[in-house]
Amino acid sequence: MIYLANRVSYWLDRICRIMAVSFLTAMLLLVLFQVVARYIFQTVPAWTEELARWAMVWGGLLGATIAFRVDADPRLFQPPRHGSRIWICSAFWLRTAMVIVFLGPVLWHSDQYISRMMGRTAESIGVPLGYVSLAIPVMVVIIFVHLAARIVISKGGLQPPASSSFGGSEPE
Repeated sequence: MIYLANRVSYWLDRICRIMAVSFLTAMLLLVLFQVVARYIFQTVPAWTEELARWAMVWGGLLGATIAFRVDADPRLFQPPRHGSRIWICSAFWLRTAMVIVFLGPVLWHSDQYISRMMGRTAESIGVPLGYVSLAIPVMVVIIFVHLAARIVISKGGLQPPASSSFGGSEPE
């Protein structure tokens, strides 16, 4: 079970890395095209700004899942790495609860948000804005998969996962 959880999390992370880099590269190319078009052609197609914004949203939210998996997401306090086992495990479960408390309602209400956004279209390209909004529940589900893998790897939260057992390297 531990191997499977780590493996699923690892491959999901690999896919997110490839997609995040692709979206951020697309954003860079679109912005570069905007600059060239503005100074050479004296006009910029409106669709480039919209697509660059979509690429930024998707790339950024996929990047958030990557940061969560490698434990590099921003936080006010670093979780304890040393001390009593009870203290470390309590901090682990508190962080787990906070992730669920924060992202659970986001996922719960995302269907209403997406359905509302599907009724709106981007002015420049006429595509429903729900497609960019799909990035939000996708990000939450991926973080929940990584969180579940972290719980399984930590043997039910009884011991914190070692940094070598959960990170960027391929699972053994």
